[in-house]
Amino acid sequence: MPQVRAKFPQLMQPGLKKIYFDSLDSALKKSDYPMVFNEMDSDSEYEQELEMAGISALQEKPEDASTAYTEMKQGGSKRFIHLTYSLGMRTSKELYDDDKYGLVGKKGPTLLARSAAFTQEMVAWNVFNQGFTSNVTTVDGNPLFYNQHALLGGAEATAIAPGVAGVISAPGTYPNRPAVDIDFSVAGLQLATNHASRMIDNMGFPIRLKWQNLITPPELRFLVREILGSPGKPYTADNTINSLLPEDYKNIEVPWLNSPSAWFLVAEKMDHSLRVYHRERPSTDFDDDFDTDAIKQKTRLRMSAGATRWQGVWGTQGP
Repeated sequence: MPQVRAKFPQLMQPGLKKIYFDSLDSALKKSDYPMVFNEMDSDSEYEQELEMAGISALQEKPEDASTAYTEMKQGGSKRFIHLTYSLGMRTSKELYDDDKYGLVGKKGPTLLARSAAFTQEMVAWNVFNQGFTSNVTTVDGNPLFYNQHALLGGAEATAIAPGVAGVISAPGTYPNRPAVDIDFSVAGLQLATNHASRMIDNMGFPIRLKWQNLITPPELRFLVREILGSPGKPYTADNTINSLLPEDYKNIEVPWLNSPSAWFLVAEKMDHSLRVYHRERPSTDFDDDFDTDAIKQKTRLRMSAGATRWQGVWGTQGP
């Protein structure tokens, strides 16, 4: 749909002191998703990632007996398919020339840049928004946040894994979501911390994982401050230390989350597989239509986002 003078008559008239344009008077804010996601550039139509498991624990070898032999295990693969996102603006030559405030020429690129920035944030953070559904799955075919992620080592892995009996819901699996969704609370944060401390790899070896970032929506802001901001144990009059403070959680408040009650914990980048692949970074182009003389502006990008493995992230939808 073209922009023509009839739709913006006041831009043709002198005397406007100020034109308020939503929030465009402020600069573009720094992106949030790079604080959590691993960003990578891609030079292919898609990127493929494969999961491999190591080997089991050593077996006791009786005197003069043969050594037992084992082999690595190949798991599933994850394909990141880059999608294209694009949007344009078409302005008549007359409006472009007669706009006394240069609004169309000046604000067009800014609008497109903001649109591209919003799109990138939502594509990335929808990994969390849809991470409890089949829209975002890991190599085991289950949602990113799931109570029974299958281990390649099977029941043997959880049989040798130290201390997981009270954490898992079924042999050969490990959770990165509670069996019953829990609200953000002292008890909830302690549960998630324990899940990280006992988290294992596919063969049952402890990963020795530590959560780094607490991801929360704006609605939990004050509760986060109460729980993590007090030197004493929250909600008690006892002179007891706040045992959560040594965990040193960094809270990242994310306005891109759809749920007001879902919250997440994420390890440092080297310990998780949250990915954003950039096939084409945002670019803006200008052209004119030969027949109509209209000025055309557009921006486009290509990207994908997801997670290959579930280790290193934990989430709950809240109550």
